[in-house]
Amino acid sequence: MWRCVLRNGKIDVYSNDNLKGAYTLLEEPFCKYCSSPNTTTENCSLHTQCHSFARAFAMGAYFPSRGNPGSKGWNDLLSKHIRGLKMYPNYAVPLGLGLTLCIKHVFASLPKVDLIVPVPKHATEYKVSHDAQKRPYNQAIELAKVISSKTRIPIAEALIKIRAQKMKGLSEDDRCAVVKGIYQINGNAKISEKKILILDDVLTSGATVSECSSVLLQNGVQNVNVLVAGRDTFDDGA
Repeated sequence: MWRCVLRNGKIDVYSNDNLKGAYTLLEEPFCKYCSSPNTTTENCSLHTQCHSFARAFAMGAYFPSRGNPGSKGWNDLLSKHIRGLKMYPNYAVPLGLGLTLCIKHVFASLPKVDLIVPVPKHATEYKVSHDAQKRPYNQAIELAKVISSKTRIPIAEALIKIRAQKMKGLSEDDRCAVVKGIYQINGNAKISEKKILILDDVLTSGATVSECSSVLLQNGVQNVNVLVAGRDTFDDGA
């Protein structure tokens, strides 16, 4: 059983009452628009094309490890759990509990939201759990289930992804170009005049969440904010 406790600017993470470590919350300086670490809003160069949502909130920085045991990401608990979520859906529990604490106690400027909208995947992009169940899953939906259960904010799978699209290795311009038109409104979604919180595990360039936000706003949503577990630092060094 997972448990998270907000303490001294970090989130202590327990499994069966054993302290596993702590999630380090995003520290100043960081961009107050896209949550890019180690920069100010005025000097940030990583959100030049991300303009649809009001703001992106991140629990902490995400350090890719690239399989290097000496890297920051190798030992950073938040980064380890985000990578773990790509193989085991159970990692959504501590990450979701941590995000819930941030919603309630850390993100003072996050406005009240009506619905959580997880970033969708195409059916061919679902992860398959590495446990005995071997079940397909979307990390964002798994996170949404945990957060919704603790905050009582309903989940709305308001978006669908009409084709698969790999983003790895693409430039910011290319990412913004390839996502155009691949997200559509789920016809059953009741989102008119709602305040939406788009949810994903990691924010890299922001192209995906910006496109999702644009589609929602074009379909009558009042406003959109973004929430992620980790903001990619692009830093895999020691």
